[in-house]
Amino acid sequence: MKKIICLLCLIFYSTDLLPQEMFSVDVFADPKMAVQKDDHGNSPFTLNVLMNCSVQFKQREYGYYSLGQSIEYADLDGGRYMRYSFIQVGYTFNRFGFTDKLEASVALNYGLIRRWSRGFCNYGSNFDISYSFSDRLKFTSLLQVVRRLDIESPVEKNAIFRASVFFGLKFNISPINNMI
Repeated sequence: MKKIICLLCLIFYSTDLLPQEMFSVDVFADPKMAVQKDDHGNSPFTLNVLMNCSVQFKQREYGYYSLGQSIEYADLDGGRYMRYSFIQVGYTFNRFGFTDKLEASVALNYGLIRRWSRGFCNYGSNFDISYSFSDRLKFTSLLQVVRRLDIESPVEKNAIFRASVFFGLKFNISPINNMI
């Protein structure tokens, strides 16, 4: 927890990163859960959605840092699953020599899983590739890897990581300077 607090302090108090540029909202759905049965008994058309809200910081040489939160909800057969990442720190690469339409991002997050009327702390990471239709709208494919403490056995000490693939849209809502 001390490392997370130090990282937040570094981001907020760094004069080079402080100017905030853009507020964005991302909405994703897991197509696999929507069209086929999985290995855990979930039927087709199982809802699994993810929403990210983030602030994009000042453009750097190769990209920009972002700070945000995310919520994932899945209506699973074994009990509803809600994951809330209350801190998500990432970096987006958007300066490639061959095109200005692609972005690649990586983010680390720390949060809480709410399932079976209990809370489980967790951490995870996101990797995504976006194609820009305009300055404000992007199509995105996202790979999410999360440590699933809610399904780990207290007897066996093996960590369980789950990967999910999402497709969705990123919306750059407004420059921060225009909102104030």
